[in-house]
Amino acid sequence: MSININNCTLPQPIANFSASQTNICEGNCINFIDLSTSSATGGITAWSWTFNGGTPSTSNQQNPTNVCFAAAGTYTISLTVTDANGSDDSTMTAYITVTNCTTPTAGFSISDNEICAGECIDFTDMSTAATSWLWTFNGGSPSTSTDQNPTNICFGTDGVYSIELIASNSFGSDTITDTVTVHPTPIVNAGSNVTITLGNNTILNATGSNGSYSWTPPTWLSCPTCPSTTSTPEETITYTVIVVDSNGCSASDQVTVFIEFENVIWVPNIFSPNGDGSNDILYVRGKGVADLNFFVYDRWGEKVFETTSLDIGWDGKFRGKDMNKAVFVYYLEATFIDGSKVTKKGDVTLIR
Repeated sequence: MSININNCTLPQPIANFSASQTNICEGNCINFIDLSTSSATGGITAWSWTFNGGTPSTSNQQNPTNVCFAAAGTYTISLTVTDANGSDDSTMTAYITVTNCTTPTAGFSISDNEICAGECIDFTDMSTAATSWLWTFNGGSPSTSTDQNPTNICFGTDGVYSIELIASNSFGSDTITDTVTVHPTPIVNAGSNVTITLGNNTILNATGSNGSYSWTPPTWLSCPTCPSTTSTPEETITYTVIVVDSNGCSASDQVTVFIEFENVIWVPNIFSPNGDGSNDILYVRGKGVADLNFFVYDRWGEKVFETTSLDIGWDGKFRGKDMNKAVFVYYLEATFIDGSKVTKKGDVTLIR
């Protein structure tokens, strides 16, 4: 009797596994689960893992855990299994991608941390690794923004306001806050408008917050940097008073001084240049006169005197000699400060 023994090949085990993640960030760790199969009685008996780039770099556990990857890159993971039949080993290879997953760090600067009510400021993002921004401006207008560098954010009411920036990217976000101090607007009152007669003056008295005062324009003012000042204007004028407080905040108000003109001009009809100190000079008299042309003629029409000033009069002489008593003719043209014009002519008698 004979026995024939056939050459039988036992089934090979099939290596297989899964990872808790295949895309991770630098410094993260993952777990591996063995999914290998074998038809052998007793199943898989040995596992040999290789973790290129990982810590640890190898393992003989069936389900290794907490395998960490410190540097970015793509790494090969392999598992070789052996079953109870001692059949040929089976190997599976897979890949893990490690990314530099930098989370943002929020930061910003402000063009001015202390402002006055009604002013506007700008914000500059100084975050790192951010791809999106969410700003909250408490007390501001607008109150929010998604711009990287918001500008022209205005604050209308005094107070201390919190500013928040949330800087984000695909890996996370970071939040930072700062404050803006908004000082109140000072108060100033220039007083009521006033009307005076040309040649007179008036006191302007500004009241309000403590600070430095200034008037503009300074024309015809006794003290342009005093809260109270005297104005002696020659024409109607509007003054602006500005107060600047200790915070650098300012406010202004206006007052107008109206001028009433007395447009008067006349020539006496007689004078006596006899040296007695009374009525010796023939002057043109007037108020509010800006420009003057005054001429005196004798009875033959010859000009014996002329002047352009109210302060220069005729002493009754012509070419250095006293004129005899007689009647003379005068003619004048005058322009007043308010721009109106007048012409006059008449007679004046010279007596001795």
